[in-house]
Amino acid sequence: MEASAGWRRDRATGDKAGRPRQFARNFQFFGAPVGLFCYVDRQTGSAQWSDLGMYLQTVMLLLEAEGLDSCPQESWSVYHRTVAENLRPSAESVLFCGMSIGYPDPDRPSAAPRTERAGLGEVSTFSGWES
Repeated sequence: MEASAGWRRDRATGDKAGRPRQFARNFQFFGAPVGLFCYVDRQTGSAQWSDLGMYLQTVMLLLEAEGLDSCPQESWSVYHRTVAENLRPSAESVLFCGMSIGYPDPDRPSAAPRTERAGLGEVSTFSGWES
């Protein structure tokens, strides 16, 4: 399964024409065999939307523990009407995101090592903690 790492590759190589092609792959679930749509109740407040993000992260970690790869895709929310025509969710439901789920393919270019991350001390400040 190839996901958003393609964007990093396009930026690194300057392949501006490749960006729209890579973005369009969202709507093919990046070739993954499973596509999940996550809905939330329309009355849900913003705090619960962040809870939903944590829930999805937990699902993704559980999938990884089983040898599966995943990619959350907020891009699907743009086409919520088209998705609803096919899935027919309740009127009280709002499409939060989609998610690609499949087995990782180590031979895909996007499977290259991930970009480096800043250290915890560079992005966080801890007040009141003993070192």
